Amino acid sequence: FFEVTGYLQNWSVQAARDAIAADTDLILPLLDDHDPEVRIGAAYALAAASARAQNILSAFHARLLAEHDPAVRAGLVLAIAQLARAHQDSRTVVWMRTCWPDPARPPEVRVSAALGWMCLTDLPVPDELRAMLHDLATHETARLMAQLPWMRAAENTNSNGLHRCLCTMLYPDTPDAEDRWDDPWS
Repeated sequence: FFEVTGYLQNWSVQAARDAIAADTDLILPLLDDHDPEVRIGAAYALAAASARAQNILSAFHARLLAEHDPAVRAGLVLAIAQLARAHQDSRTVVWMRTCWPDPARPPEVRVSAALGWMCLTDLPVPDELRAMLHDLATHETARLMAQLPWMRAAENTNSNGLHRCLCTMLYPDTPDAEDRWDDPWS
């Protein structure tokens, strides 16, 4: 088996994913915790579950509708994408595609949905998506999303996680994309 990151999965990773799935009922209530960091952590953990994907996706969507914290909203969208990728949920691809161009949605949801959509499909990145990212993936959005585990995993000494993700996804065949891309956050 391979992880969603493309690395060979080992028994300990599968055991952790199975443990999360077995304890889903203990973790799901944490999506409603008063502390935003706990809600983000719960979403991150649940996104790695090996089973019960539909129940977890439903809980993520319900929490997203009620969520007021921008960072938690961004994290929920990324968690939806991660879980959908691991479980090959094609409905989420369609949902992400409707989210990122929707001007009624908050910027952090649109940016996260764009990242999710790019992770879930091999389709070429539309110019509309690139334009939206250049408009909404601002320094403020990058700073807001920097606290998310998905973005912390992507950051390096030269760039924040969002910048690095966007460079890698928008310019996959350009080895020095981070240096050459016109950084909208500068």
